[in-house]
Amino acid sequence: MKTVIILTLTFLFALSVTFVCMAVDLPPEWLFDDQDDIKNWGAMNQLAPLKIKAVKDEKGNTRTVLITESTGGDPFVFPDGGWQGFNNAVQQPFDGKKYSIFYMGVRVNVAGAWQIYYVTEDDATYSERQRQNIQVDSVDVFKDFEFKMQEGGWNQKTITGFRLDPGTVAGVIAEIDYISLRGIPEDLKPKAVNQSGKLAVSWGEIKK
Repeated sequence: MKTVIILTLTFLFALSVTFVCMAVDLPPEWLFDDQDDIKNWGAMNQLAPLKIKAVKDEKGNTRTVLITESTGGDPFVFPDGGWQGFNNAVQQPFDGKKYSIFYMGVRVNVAGAWQIYYVTEDDATYSERQRQNIQVDSVDVFKDFEFKMQEGGWNQKTITGFRLDPGTVAGVIAEIDYISLRGIPEDLKPKAVNQSGKLAVSWGEIKK
């Protein structure tokens, strides 16, 4: 009987450790379903107060989005964090090699360069050494972006936090549908159907 109990406890302990490791390793994802999604976003600069709002896309569908509006040439915000990196118990450091694609659905009023600065276990200081420029050109329509994060060695390090710069000039209004390091959120993936109404191709095939 003791052997059975010991084996059971050992299994349960191993299972709990597995779940903890999975939780720690999982990278961030924000779907902007309500205001609580951005309650830990901090240290804003040259941005109007962030707000989450339901909007209509170009097809008439309703999307709940994060709206950012730059008020100067150096707008930025730290998702779930600040200058020291992630600052809440939910979001933990993650493997930049395993999660090296930055996914974002967004519509903007003007195309332009955005930036992502980040900090790592090896270098905890935000600087030009660890920065990726991204081009956002989804004017007037929502578009799904996939940015390969590699500048400065993101894909070789453990990421402990990052900063999003939505534009480099004043007057950039962005409607961000989601931000994810996990992939395109399942319920937001476009569905392609053939004439019989059955699913025709997968998301990966659509992207090709």
